[in-house]
Amino acid sequence: TKEQVEANYRQIKLDIIEIIEREKERIANDPELRHLVEN
Repeated sequence: TKEQVEANYRQIKLDIIEIIEREKERIANDPELRHLVEN
């Protein structure tokens, strides 16, 4: 149904935001990668 598709879409969006935040944290804490987010 349309509602199910929209619910899935919203969940995926939230999941992606969470992944991005986690990766930014990981990169910031990695001396080898830190320069990528120092701006």
